[in-house]
Amino acid sequence: GIDSTDDVAAGSKAAIASNVGGDSDWLHVPGSACRPNSSNSLEATEADIDGDIKESASLKVTNDINDEEGDGDDDGILASDEECEYEDDDYELTSLADNANPPKSAYGSPFNPCTWRPKERLRCFILLTLSLLFALGLAYQSDQNSSVSTLLGKLKGGQGSHPPPGAIGVGHASYDTLHSSHVDELDARLTLYRHRATGAEFLAFVPDILQNGPGSSGGNLRNSGDEDGGYDPKPDKVFGVAFRTKPESSTGVPHILEHSVLCGSQKYPSRDPFAYLLKGSLQTFLNAMTYPDRTVYPVASRNRADFRNLMDVYLDAVFHPRAVEDEGWWVLRQEGWRYDVADSDDDPNNNDDDGNEGEWTATSPGERVPFVYKGVVYSEMKGAYSDPEDYMDRVTQSLLFPDNAYFYDSGGDPAVIPTLTREEFVAFYKKYYHPTNARLFVAGDESDVYHALSAADHYMTPMGYNPESRKDSVISYQQRKFSKPLSQRKPFAVAPSDDGNESSEGFMLCITWLLNTQPLSPMMELAWVVLDELLLGKSTSPLDKILRDSGLGEELIGGGLDNELLQSTFAVGMRGVKNREDIGTLEELILNTLHDLDSNGFTEDDIASSLNTIEFSLREGGGGLRGMEVFLGALTKWNYDLSPKDALVYEDALKELKDEIERTGSNTFQQMIRDFLLTNNHRVILELYPSTTLEAEKLQDEKIQAKRAQSKMNDKEYENVIEEGKTLKKLQAEEESSEVIASNPRLSISDIDKSPIEYPIEVEEDAFGSGIRLITHEVASSGIAYVNFGMDVSMIPYEDIELFPALISLMNEAGTSDMSASEF
Repeated sequence: GIDSTDDVAAGSKAAIASNVGGDSDWLHVPGSACRPNSSNSLEATEADIDGDIKESASLKVTNDINDEEGDGDDDGILASDEECEYEDDDYELTSLADNANPPKSAYGSPFNPCTWRPKERLRCFILLTLSLLFALGLAYQSDQNSSVSTLLGKLKGGQGSHPPPGAIGVGHASYDTLHSSHVDELDARLTLYRHRATGAEFLAFVPDILQNGPGSSGGNLRNSGDEDGGYDPKPDKVFGVAFRTKPESSTGVPHILEHSVLCGSQKYPSRDPFAYLLKGSLQTFLNAMTYPDRTVYPVASRNRADFRNLMDVYLDAVFHPRAVEDEGWWVLRQEGWRYDVADSDDDPNNNDDDGNEGEWTATSPGERVPFVYKGVVYSEMKGAYSDPEDYMDRVTQSLLFPDNAYFYDSGGDPAVIPTLTREEFVAFYKKYYHPTNARLFVAGDESDVYHALSAADHYMTPMGYNPESRKDSVISYQQRKFSKPLSQRKPFAVAPSDDGNESSEGFMLCITWLLNTQPLSPMMELAWVVLDELLLGKSTSPLDKILRDSGLGEELIGGGLDNELLQSTFAVGMRGVKNREDIGTLEELILNTLHDLDSNGFTEDDIASSLNTIEFSLREGGGGLRGMEVFLGALTKWNYDLSPKDALVYEDALKELKDEIERTGSNTFQQMIRDFLLTNNHRVILELYPSTTLEAEKLQDEKIQAKRAQSKMNDKEYENVIEEGKTLKKLQAEEESSEVIASNPRLSISDIDKSPIEYPIEVEEDAFGSGIRLITHEVASSGIAYVNFGMDVSMIPYEDIELFPALISLMNEAGTSDMSASEF
C-alpha cells in the first residue's frame, strides 16, 4: 500500500506500487484525481501532488463479513480518502477482481490495459519498466528492505514505512467521519464516526504504536514469529458498546438487562456464552457494568481471532438477545426476580439462587405453600443494601437529585425489584437498546478499526433509525433548589454484640454537595481535581489530617470528588463515630475547616505538590488497559452528547490552570470552596445509626410482601407460578445440546502464536563512569522517566534484614533531615 501523509509533496512526486502475492489492489495518492494507469499502478500528476493534500493512507484490512473466500485472510488493500470520490459518498472499495463494472479511468477507458490503443500500451510499458528499475535500484541500497511501503518511505525522505504519528485515518462506506485528529496526550489518533443508517456513534482509538497495521515492527515489543499470527504483542485490543439507559424507577431494569442480554442470543443460543468465553478465551477483560445512567459492555484481548470472537458475541448479545423473545421468558426469572417455593428447611428467608433448593410441599388439598423472592440481581442488591457505605451512597444520591433520573436506583432497590413486569422489561430494552442510542468503541490497529466498523454495520443497519430512542434517554440537569441543607437520619443493619447488647459499630455521617448545574469549563473541571487532592489526597492534606486527628471517627468516607456523571458531587464524612453527640461536632469540624481554608488558603508548596501529583496521574493514566480507560473516560462526556475527546485531553486546561495559579495563587481554590461548598445549600447531611433489629425487620417485610402478592393470585395464577418454577429448575439442570455448545466461538491452536516476545533493552556498563550497570527500556510514557535503583545489601547481617520494611516505610513517609514529610 501507499503511506500518504501531509509531507508527501515535499518528497518524491511519483508513486510506485507492485501487485505482491497476486491480489488486485486499489491504490490512491491523496490530492490526485484518482487516475489509474493500470491495474497495478497509479500515476499522480505534479499538479495533483502540489495541490491541497489531506491526511490519508492506504490500509490493509480483513473484513470477515464480506470475506468471499471464507478463509479469514486479507483479500486486498483498501485505500481510504475523502478526496477520492465517485458519483456519491456511498461507494465501497473492492479489488478489481471482484468488480464486475469497473469505474472508468480519466481517459474514458475501463481499468483494463488490454483495451488501450497500441500507443497507450507502449507508453504504459515504458513508464512501468522505468518505475520498476527505479524501485529495484532503491531496493538494492535499502539494506535488503524491499517492501513497497518502505520504498515509498525512502522516497518521502522518511526512515522506512512508518508514517508520522496520527497520519492514518480509516474510512468506511457505511459511516460519516465526524472528527479525526491526533491526540498528543494519548499518543494516538482518535476518530469519531456516525453510522449513516442508524445514527449510532463509533469512536476509534489507534495508538501510534499500532499505526503501521498488523504484524508491523513498530513499537516497543517485537514478535519474532509470523506477522499474520493471531497474537499481537502490543496494547490490548478493546471493543465496547454503551447505551444511555435512563432509569424510570428503582426496579433495577437497567441492571437486570445488563445480566440478561448475556444469557444467550440469536447467533449464540447457549444459556451462558459468558461462561464459555471465560473458559475458552484469551480475553484480558470480559464484563459489563451498570452506571446510574448508562450500561456498558466492554471486552478486550491481545489475540486477533479471540478479539473478533468476543466482539461478535457482544454485538449479537446486545442487539439480538433471547431474553426479550418468548423463548427467553426464563431469563428475567433467573437474572431478575421470581417467586419461588420456600426451602424445605422451612426458611422462607433463604435467598441463595443455586437452583438446588428443596421444595416445601402442601400437606392437604388446597393448601398453598409460601413463596420467597429469588433472582441473581435481587440477591445481589440485597447484599449491596446491607453494606452501610453502599447504602449511604444510594440514599444520598436519591436525596441529592429529587428531580432527575439519579433519583432512582438503576441497580435496583430490593423492595421495588419485585414490582418489575416482563412487559416493562421488554419495553425498556426496545426503547433504549437501539443503535441510534448506542455509542461504540474500538481500540486497536487500522484493520481492527475497519473490522469493528463492518461488524457493527452488519448488526445495526437492519434496525434502522430511531431518533426517539436517543431523545428519550437524555439526562436533565438537577438544579440547586434547597433553601437550606437537607438533613436525614436512617438506620443501618448491624449484628448484636456477643453479649447481646447494642453493637459497637458506631455512627456514620457524610456531607455531600451538588457542585454544578451546567457543564464546567475544562479548566474548572481540572481545578476541582486538584482541589480534591489538596483537601483529601494525602495524609497531610488539611481536611484529611484534621478529621483523622480529631479522633471523632475511625475512618474517612465519602470519597471526595465524583465526576463520572452529568453532574459532579463532593462528599466527605466519617464512619465509626462512637457517640451520637459527636455527630454534630463532626459536621461543625468539617465546615469550620472549610471556612478556615477559605480565609487562609493553601501554601504554594501544597498547591505545587498537588498539581504535580495530578499532572503525573493524567500522563500515566490509571494503570489498567489503556483502551479501556479511554472508552470509559470518554463516556463521561460522550454519554451526554458532548465530544468524547473533551474527556481525554488536558494539556490546554492544565496550562490555563497553571497560568491562573501563577496569577492568583491560592485565591482560585479559596473562591471554589466559597462558591461551590460554603455558600451552596444544595447539600445532603446524612447520618446512619446502627440497628440490631433492622435486618429482621426487612426480612419480615419481605415475607409479608410475598405473602400479600400470593393472596392476590387466583388458583390458576398460583399454579402457573409453581409450574414455571419447576420448568426453570429443569431448564437450569439440563445439559445443552452439542449443537448449542458448538455455536460458542472457540480458538484453534493455529490462532495462538507461540513465538516469544522480545523486550528491547539496552545495557550500559559503567554508566557515566560510575561503575554502575544501567539498563534502559524505551516505552511510550508521556514524557515521564521511571527510574528504579537496585542496591547491593549483601553486607547487611541476616538478622537485621527483618528491619528493612520499616526502614523503607520511613524513607518514603517520614521526610528527611532537610524536608518535612509534607515537603518530601
